[in-house]
Amino acid sequence: MKAGNDGSAQPDILLMMVDQMTAGAIRATGHPSAITPNLDRLVRSSVSFVNAYSNSPLCVPARASFMTGRLPRSTGVFDNGSELPASAPTIAHHLQRAGYRTILAGKMHFVGPDQHHGFRERLTGDISLPGLTLTPDWRRGAYPNGGSSVGRLKEPNVVDWTLQLAFDEEVVSSALARLRRLRQEREKFFLCVSLSHPHDPFQITKEYWDRYEGVPVPQPFAPATALDRMHPYNQWIQTHHEADRYRLSDAEVEGNRRAYLAMASYVDDKVGRLLDELERLGLEETVVVFTSDHGEMLGEHGMWFKRTFFDPAAKVPLLIRWPARLRPERREEVVSLVDLSATLLEVGAVPEAKEWIADMDGASLLPLLDNRSGDWKNGAIGEYYAEGAVEPMLYLRKDRFKYVYVHGEEPLLFDLVADPLELDDLAWRTEYREVREGLHAELLAGVDIEELRDRILRSQRERLAIVEAYPDERLAWAHRPERDALELYGRAKK
Repeated sequence: MKAGNDGSAQPDILLMMVDQMTAGAIRATGHPSAITPNLDRLVRSSVSFVNAYSNSPLCVPARASFMTGRLPRSTGVFDNGSELPASAPTIAHHLQRAGYRTILAGKMHFVGPDQHHGFRERLTGDISLPGLTLTPDWRRGAYPNGGSSVGRLKEPNVVDWTLQLAFDEEVVSSALARLRRLRQEREKFFLCVSLSHPHDPFQITKEYWDRYEGVPVPQPFAPATALDRMHPYNQWIQTHHEADRYRLSDAEVEGNRRAYLAMASYVDDKVGRLLDELERLGLEETVVVFTSDHGEMLGEHGMWFKRTFFDPAAKVPLLIRWPARLRPERREEVVSLVDLSATLLEVGAVPEAKEWIADMDGASLLPLLDNRSGDWKNGAIGEYYAEGAVEPMLYLRKDRFKYVYVHGEEPLLFDLVADPLELDDLAWRTEYREVREGLHAELLAGVDIEELRDRILRSQRERLAIVEAYPDERLAWAHRPERDALELYGRAKK
């Protein structure tokens, strides 16, 4: 290990990020049917945060928040067509400053011409569009999107192969090859391996599907709610997902839930390959982090995919293994991805880490784990300003409660200890008035909601004008890695 500026050791860091993996998709953290032996062993050797939240239940805003440690309102990354400015410092920039070789293999869904954002190397291209073409238009109200339709879940769950599988195979293969070179070169590294699974469509090969033969796959625990009885924000999302147009049979629901678990088992195999390679290379002291950008509803409340604030979409797995410093344990505190951002700055002994963390919306988890921080805030904020919605939406998970604010609509309040399925709205019960008002004040402190709404609408209007004028801007922005065999494998290389 190399000494940091404050005299602490700088460990190598391997971050494994997956896409759309709900917090409960690992057997060791709660799913009785999941077959995830490699993630289970990682849980046993890690700090496992069982109340970890995404800061937005959508890929691009969530990843921008993780990369910067700032909430979507601060980054200006509102939706999947939003550009993260090249001038925004990211954790990759900071770790590069601290002497790390920063490397990305796989998806990070950067939008715009900067496809690195602090990563010195990108080993693969991205599976997602880099352009502005996914910009929503709130002026249209709630409108359906065939690309995010529940109708896709009527397709076969068992397939010979998918392009998503091909992408993740390349991601892991390139990451393993680069890991071996890093061991030879003895260069301090921050390697982010970002998989596309278990993102929909829920299709997997027979090998993984058959692992669940005879394994009970339960129907959703939270019953479906009729569209006209849902809160307006969930009505908007259901319309966007065409849930009112396509009805799934019980067999289709079970098939998609089984395929999702099979995709989680595929992820588990890839995690196992990476962990085994660390051990083989003598890199067992590497800090290993496993998380997801957001979760997946999987039919709970009759909803699929993400974009809602229910826990299956909002919560994420978060495992941190640091053998030299942290003892394995289960932690119940409420944390979020912006806290992970701040934590990585401290793990990497980034110059002026405390000052940079003070500018973030998160806080480092290390003082909490070292019991040297006093009281933990025990809260997480999530925001949604993207497709499907028509107004700004924010939530605050604080202690046992979750408060949901939707501009122009009635709020929601759930007690997640007494009501983990979020079935009983407490917002307008007299005995919870003080709780509701306190959470509302904390969530919207310093937020001018009308100004924020105007900023979102203006951003949409400007980007949609660019899309109309230049719909193929992604062709100029897509990252195309150069794979030079002589550079990678030439006989002159040691």
